[in-house]
Amino acid sequence: MKKIISICFLALALAMPNLSTACVGKTVYLGITPNERLLAEIASLLISERTGSTVQIDVYNNATELYNAVKHGKVNFIFESTSAAPEAIGKPKNLTFDQIKNEYRTKLNLTWLEPGSTKYAPVLTSETLSTYPALPKLLNKLSKALENDTYLKMVKSVESGEKPKKLAKDFLKGKKLI
Repeated sequence: MKKIISICFLALALAMPNLSTACVGKTVYLGITPNERLLAEIASLLISERTGSTVQIDVYNNATELYNAVKHGKVNFIFESTSAAPEAIGKPKNLTFDQIKNEYRTKLNLTWLEPGSTKYAPVLTSETLSTYPALPKLLNKLSKALENDTYLKMVKSVESGEKPKKLAKDFLKGKKLI
């Protein structure tokens, strides 16, 4: 019995470092269009603080350039508006959220997370889901923390000249996410 318990503890001890370093030291590529800068800064800071990964924010001029980067494997995840998503895949705007998720999965190999109360949702590549297993849970926490009014106020603050990185840090600390 002691041998079995010892073996279990040994197996657990060997497995734990692998789980805790699953994202550490890696670079995650976040693709955005210019109007998503604040959301990108918030996600970047959250991911780097909580996982030890570096987040490279790549800004694309428009959705066409962004989706081309996704198709060529240059981006691990994006933030997409639930209202703009159907147009990005050449579908009518009246698709339900479940239809959007299905279309993205089958046509682009992308997985939508829940959008929370903002109009943006994290959308991850399948490879990202397997390489960075902590990301979906972390990004879902962020989605829940971003209430419509809160995010809109933050956007207005940036438009008034406040620095996105400082605003992101203050927000995440205030929500106790970092």
